Amino acid sequence: MEISVSMLDGQKLSTKFGEHEVISDQSINAGGGAEHPEPFDYFLVSMVLCAGFYARKFCQQREISTDGMTLTQNNENVDENGKKRFSIEIGLPEGFPDKYKKALIAAVNTCTVKKVIQAVPEFSVEVK
Repeated sequence: MEISVSMLDGQKLSTKFGEHEVISDQSINAGGGAEHPEPFDYFLVSMVLCAGFYARKFCQQREISTDGMTLTQNNENVDENGKKRFSIEIGLPEGFPDKYKKALIAAVNTCTVKKVIQAVPEFSVEVK
């Protein structure tokens, strides 16, 4: 998938991929208008959205209701070596079967975003 970015007014950027468009901005302190999330915010959100997809898929395959299920991501954790740690807490709906709790965590841990980050991808930047 190709993703292209165009410069908009102020600090706003537009990115297009497939039939979608996402607009980012910067905080007022960074010279933006804070009208849209910052690029890093989209990155953070992508992790918990991906986890939510896998949680829902797990429950759907077992015909378990997801009504009332929540996922909350904490981005402020730093370990003793200064390494950033992300944590996701799953709020289970009323009546969620105990026997599936560990399997749900395993399913959420298959999140594609998480796997890409853990694989430490290489990046290259070129001028054409």
